[in-house]
Amino acid sequence: MRLLRAPRVAALVLAGALLGLLRRSNQAAANMPLPSVLLEALSMVLLFEVGQRVPLGWLRRNPWLLAASIGECAVVFAVIYAVLAIGFAVPPIDSAFAAVICMTASPIVVMSISKDLRARGQVSERALLFATLSSVYAVLLVQFFVAGYRAAARVDLASVLQPILQLAGSFLLGALAAGALRLYAMITLARHALLTIGIICCCVLLYAYALPLGLSPILAALFFGLIVRGTDRTHAVLSHQTSETGALLTLAYFVLVGATLTWIASWTLLGVAAAAAAARLLAKVAANAAFALPSALSPAKGAWVGVASAPLSSLALTLIASVAQQPQLARAAEISAAVVLFMAILGPILTELALRRSGEPTSDQR
Repeated sequence: MRLLRAPRVAALVLAGALLGLLRRSNQAAANMPLPSVLLEALSMVLLFEVGQRVPLGWLRRNPWLLAASIGECAVVFAVIYAVLAIGFAVPPIDSAFAAVICMTASPIVVMSISKDLRARGQVSERALLFATLSSVYAVLLVQFFVAGYRAAARVDLASVLQPILQLAGSFLLGALAAGALRLYAMITLARHALLTIGIICCCVLLYAYALPLGLSPILAALFFGLIVRGTDRTHAVLSHQTSETGALLTLAYFVLVGATLTWIASWTLLGVAAAAAAARLLAKVAANAAFALPSALSPAKGAWVGVASAPLSSLALTLIASVAQQPQLARAAEISAAVVLFMAILGPILTELALRRSGEPTSDQR
């Protein structure tokens, strides 16, 4: 992978994917269960770090960024829905669920590649912001669609309010975790690896309490990081990001993501997934280029933001798992998983390409 100049993230995901393929072809390996709970815990630790890095104050200074984020997701949803429903005659309900899942992006991948390249500038910051916001939109929309699906077209006030209650409850849970972490750091004076251990414990507790309460672990972890960012005036908690423990967790996360990917079993599904992935990328590029000027960015750099936000990862896999719990939505889950396979491996390569070609300062330019 080094000879091909592929990013480290893509190499780790591909290695995990090959490990997953080995498990399917080798009975002894298949008997060794993958620690899915560990993957969830690792993703929450990295989402906590994403929450610490996302500049939400930027939205107050430039409200067009929020409009651009919403516009991008709306365009991607419409394009993928049209490709699936019209181009491949996928049932409308399956097309809608697949479009919601695929309109998101992976802030963990964008953050990891930005860190590896030491990229800094509008493209990397916007890609991280838009990927994070799209994840929030997708979590809420999937919850809303599933609630509506269960209600079977019957208007139910509880179903309508469920996404709002989930958002508020996840915020409250994230705030409690932030308070617990600050208390832990104040009592133990934890730094680096010891601080990372405290963050992992808080994330495991978030995961343990979020699901029984019907809340989203993804949103709770994001809010956890955002609240710590807003209240950590000394930036002491940031020290865990450069610790060796934090680097090891990142490595394990991407290998486990790759091992969790589902390999495409038919040529028909391969064609559908390739078309959806290509349409998703083109829609992201076009939407970000169109919304660039009002949000104070050149259209060319706006297009690179769309390329940089290509990856899909464990966030999409989590949404797929929730949709797959409905037996009638198996087709939507299958298509979404196939698109994730494409963009979990190719996405990091596109992100690194965008950050290098957009003219932003990186480690290569120092």
